Amino acid sequence: MPLKKNMTRDEIVDYLLNDLRRSVVDDVYPCIRPGDPRGGYFAVPKLVLSYVDYLGALYHGYDGRRNRQGRRIFAYHEYAKTFLRDIFGKVDPHYTEHGDLLWEIYRNGTIHLYEPMTLQNQGREIHWHAYKGPRIELLPKLIEGSQDMFWATHLVPHEVLQNRWVQPISITCLYEDLLASITLYARVIETDHNVEDRFRQTANALQTPEQTSRVRWW
Repeated sequence: MPLKKNMTRDEIVDYLLNDLRRSVVDDVYPCIRPGDPRGGYFAVPKLVLSYVDYLGALYHGYDGRRNRQGRRIFAYHEYAKTFLRDIFGKVDPHYTEHGDLLWEIYRNGTIHLYEPMTLQNQGREIHWHAYKGPRIELLPKLIEGSQDMFWATHLVPHEVLQNRWVQPISITCLYEDLLASITLYARVIETDHNVEDRFRQTANALQTPEQTSRVRWW
């Protein structure tokens, strides 16, 4: 069931549970390369958080907002962060507290600047640390000259050195949590008419072509 105008509730649920979940399985899972320590550390958060951008737009609903050039704004960082807190946060409560940080480090960096970002606040730095594996894993601290290890929890910041922190993420968990969140979102739509209406509102608006005078193709 592709996205279309005026979808019924059953069609919306079918779209989420079949089309969108299948897209995640087909496009994200191969990047994880299970059993291979190489690859996926930038690609998976880039893809997963792009899906979150889209889901945040559907969850928020299109409200007519436009940018300075008059183009419609469907995706916005606060919509995505709200989806991380409200829906992902029910899959793993750490998204409720640390989802904003996940977005700032891993989405903004990988989409715009190839790799996750390092942030600084009041003399404290926080770096990225992506790994493959379970929600709790023993990882190296990655400090030059040190072979120290620490127990990492997916999403939870950890101080590896004074005023130097990392936010560890499991790309395996990101993938699994995205699938679980899509399923949960579908279940919410089945019981919440407002959430259903906001999805339909955005889906309808997305079917209208974007007006442009900036590019020509003839």
